[in-house]
Amino acid sequence: MSGTISILAFEPGWELHRFASYGLDALGHRGGSRRIVCWRQSGRVVCGDLESADSQALSDSGAVVAAWLNGRPDGQLVEGESSVAVADRPSGLLPEIARDVERALSTDRPHARLAESLSSYGSADAPSLTVLTSRGELVVWRSSVGLTPLVVGGYGFDMAIASSETSAIEMLDADVRRHLLPGEGVYASRRQVRLFSTGAAERARLCLFELLYTARHDSTVDGVSVYEFRRELGRRLGRYLDDPVDVVTGVPETALPYAVGLSQATGAPFELGFVGTLRRERSMMKEGVRERLIAVHLKLNPIRRVFEGKRVAVVDDSMVTGSTLKTVAQLLRYRVGARELHVLVASPKLAGTCPYGVVGLDPGSLISAHLDESDIERYLDVDSLAWLREEDVETVARGFCLRLCGACFGRSLLGGGE
Repeated sequence: MSGTISILAFEPGWELHRFASYGLDALGHRGGSRRIVCWRQSGRVVCGDLESADSQALSDSGAVVAAWLNGRPDGQLVEGESSVAVADRPSGLLPEIARDVERALSTDRPHARLAESLSSYGSADAPSLTVLTSRGELVVWRSSVGLTPLVVGGYGFDMAIASSETSAIEMLDADVRRHLLPGEGVYASRRQVRLFSTGAAERARLCLFELLYTARHDSTVDGVSVYEFRRELGRRLGRYLDDPVDVVTGVPETALPYAVGLSQATGAPFELGFVGTLRRERSMMKEGVRERLIAVHLKLNPIRRVFEGKRVAVVDDSMVTGSTLKTVAQLLRYRVGARELHVLVASPKLAGTCPYGVVGLDPGSLISAHLDESDIERYLDVDSLAWLREEDVETVARGFCLRLCGACFGRSLLGGGE
């Protein structure tokens, strides 16, 4: 699930290299190892690593698309004759969609033709995408299935900005203008900005992992505060903590709002239990076991006085392989000396991989798909273990009027708000 930001300046002179760099800094948590940027140069669109791109060339371009991508961006970046298309996830449909967008943009009413062309993908598993043309036009379109968010904003009357998250727009001191609905898109040039719609698919819904894990706490997704959604799930966890505890803490950083909610529901004090080192690492995004363990240790140095001799409730956002929580349990029990450890997971058990490729999950490594609760409890070496149930997420999602995809948790639809 990559992060993208696209910027179109209506007047020359803006340092777009800086805007793209800061925007990607705000999206680095979404995964990806390379900062790719595309810009206009010599009558065509070129792409390269942001670190090596000519900052003056980007400024002269007047429009850029930047994204976090992994290695070879196969299936996520397509270079056409007069444009470049960048998708939010790998898709075999991207080359075909990019050609249809190019043809629509060659007409005298591009926004209307875009609506017609992209509507043919209404029932397909198409990705959301951003297109930059050699004429300096931008097209952003949220797929009709709507699995990932897309938001548009503006820097006064000087720039149009689109991003995967509101936090990237706000960090640039710009204003969020619209959360695109499934099937909505924006066509922008120096002369006009036009909204178009291809209509939402019948099965349109937002990926649950976006709210559980991927988005930043300070972002708003489809009008819903990510922090408030996570805190509410944490409150629901209170019904599964059967033992009294002295302290509640969360695994940094995603699980902290869940732990706040659990603390509020149970009355047990919330404490900041861990301090990260050097840089923020998203351990679930790492592909290898060694890389995941290094990422875990970088973010999990415990504050001893918080845990010594205490009964501790530890909250995490999800459990994939169990390696993070295993490391936490060993640190707290054997290095720090916690008296009891009670683990609560603020999501249902993962049942399989993502059928849409939004989140990379190896079905062979999903601990909850291969071991029962008692075995996992013994593996983690904890005193108790509990997950949220699907009906808990269903209730919270409905309260926020959200339709969520929970396919990797064994439920195709959660919530059901309009």
